[in-house]
Amino acid sequence: MDSEKHLDLGSWTGLQKAFAAVAGSCSAARAQCLKQVRDSSILDDLGLTWDEFCKEYAGISRGHADQLIRQYDQFGDAYFRLSEIARVSTRTFEQIARHVVSDNGADALEIDGQKLALVPENAPKIRAAIQSLRNQVRRPPAPQRPRAGIIELRIRVDALENDLARAVAALDPAIASSEEERAALRGFAVYAVNKFRKQARQLGAAV
Repeated sequence: MDSEKHLDLGSWTGLQKAFAAVAGSCSAARAQCLKQVRDSSILDDLGLTWDEFCKEYAGISRGHADQLIRQYDQFGDAYFRLSEIARVSTRTFEQIARHVVSDNGADALEIDGQKLALVPENAPKIRAAIQSLRNQVRRPPAPQRPRAGIIELRIRVDALENDLARAVAALDPAIASSEEERAALRGFAVYAVNKFRKQARQLGAAV
């Protein structure tokens, strides 16, 4: 076995043990380290399989190693920093990912205009913020209430329709049954409908 290549593998293994012993952003560094080993030719040169390296040198299963790499590829450093503080699942991170921002070059969680740096000191606030964001995702937004002006217009339209219905009901049966009067009423109804259709078209509605 080539001594230089063996030294390279030993260096990677030392890094793995160091990353496993400390917290914080080192989880992301560990994922980077694993990815570099897996994607390089060093294992082939040393006659090792990826599965063997994970079990014998990294001290984790191949499935766990692949999962760490996938998480890093998909979410980057921020996911690992946040998960060390709040133990978030990948599903939860996907739900709140748009709230993870960069603040002066450092990752932070933003909620209600406040940015919480992803550091252990902010752990209680970060956990509370994550719970609040998750509740917002689970709870659909309340339907937007019409503006007061729109409500007033609807009341006026309903009142007009009621007035028209009462006027029709109050007509003398002999007059209401005549074709001429019925035609006039139909013409008025069409006139009203066309007026509202004109307004709907101006608002871009398909009518």
